[in-house]
Amino acid sequence: MKSKAAVLLIITLLFLTGCSSSASPETQENAFTEFTYTHYSSGGTPEEYTAVILFEQACSTFTAYQVAYASCTCRDPLVSYLSVCYVELLNTKQSSEEAAIRTITFGNNMGLYGDSNPNYYIPEYTEEYMDENFVQRLVGATKSDFDSWQGYGSQLSCVDADAVSGATVTTGNTSSMLKSLFAYHAEKYYGEKSK
Repeated sequence: MKSKAAVLLIITLLFLTGCSSSASPETQENAFTEFTYTHYSSGGTPEEYTAVILFEQACSTFTAYQVAYASCTCRDPLVSYLSVCYVELLNTKQSSEEAAIRTITFGNNMGLYGDSNPNYYIPEYTEEYMDENFVQRLVGATKSDFDSWQGYGSQLSCVDADAVSGATVTTGNTSSMLKSLFAYHAEKYYGEKSK
């Protein structure tokens, strides 16, 4: 009888300890990779924000990312969303400076355009307009292009600045996030620290 009670006690203890967490929440590692980028509010006020890599998969020639980040924060929190960008960066170039955007989208069930649609000030600036005149123009842009980007109010040379002049928050925060993503990509896939 004592041996049955001892076995039941051991089984009960094993069961109870098996259902508990061995690590405290403070010591558990975050399941998602994060990186910081400079977020610009209206007028260009810079502040460090955190972007989260929701998905990362390396293939033979590129790495696919899905990144959530705050772009426009001027709206009421009830209608303000994070943007989710799907982007593929090449990882087989001679150096990280030559790594380029292979594809990028905020749609196609791969991303989420979290900015105003349409833009509050320029109703022609819809998600589709911004995709055509800004997002798709970034295909082929390199880490070097983003490293030389001048920040809020400026555009990469592949983008027609006049076509997106009323969307400096959207374009500035997307460019800033991509610049920081390229830095992460360079370190992980090329073994190069950002300059």
